[in-house]
Amino acid sequence: MLEEAFNIDLLKRNETANFVAEVFYEELKFILDRDLEDMLIVQNYGMNSRALSKDILDVTTDYKSISNRYKEFLILHLSRNSIYHQLPEVLFHPLVIRTPSMSNREVVEAIKENKRREERNLDFFQPFDTDLFKESSKITNRHLNFLTDDTANENLLRVARIILDADLEIPNAKLYALFFKLCHSEVLKEHLPAIQDLIFEVLDLEVILEFVPKIFEQIPFEKLGAALLGIDFGLHGSVTSEMDDVKVCILLDKPVSDYAELLKNIKNIKWILSFLIVSNRDTFVTYRVTGASQFVLNERYLGYDSYLN
Repeated sequence: MLEEAFNIDLLKRNETANFVAEVFYEELKFILDRDLEDMLIVQNYGMNSRALSKDILDVTTDYKSISNRYKEFLILHLSRNSIYHQLPEVLFHPLVIRTPSMSNREVVEAIKENKRREERNLDFFQPFDTDLFKESSKITNRHLNFLTDDTANENLLRVARIILDADLEIPNAKLYALFFKLCHSEVLKEHLPAIQDLIFEVLDLEVILEFVPKIFEQIPFEKLGAALLGIDFGLHGSVTSEMDDVKVCILLDKPVSDYAELLKNIKNIKWILSFLIVSNRDTFVTYRVTGASQFVLNERYLGYDSYLN
């Protein structure tokens, strides 16, 4: 009994009553803390100038007979067109109500009968209007709660994977974090401390990023004296580029035991950096063990898995 448990008049004065009906319906389910799918009826009255932009005209409850009992229903009165309003009027009403031989009383009765026919038609299409409203409400709910609704969440995950175009083996929560961070990549671009934090947040890897000079050892010029003037005459030796490279050092707590996992992490790091580092910079990834490692006799093989502390 909704009217006994809740103040319907107070719910109608809720500020969400000024929103579209789907938003009000979702808010109503949240306030009442119950599922209203089986007790919802939508009554559409058609669009008119008096309703203006207000979607919700009224909210009432009613008891209707079903099988061998009465059931309470929540009725949303909306200023929307029903399926009946969308169909040609000639399907339901005569083109002309009045004939020359009709008296004033007969004309009034014909108008009343035409009105009663309209109400019967609205009642006939009411279940279809209600089902359409429920589907529209589900779509609106996915739009409003795309991070919490299961279906919308799955759709967003699929969209993120398509846009990122990457086969990252990371949890969905990490993928969401990466996707939303990359939506503001202009803030992270070339910002090494922020990129370090992003890699730690997404991959759970502590890294150090730094710019290192880019040096060309081979240049397309011959030695002085062996070159042809105007063709390949130039300087000889190494040249430092104006664009530095990026060096990434992964900090590990213990020696590497699974190199496949290490290679996967290196691949993921390079992929993330491809969004945030200028493309003409080369990326070099190394790793360093920060935990205590020492040479112990009878436990390690010299030259194979021994470490100096």
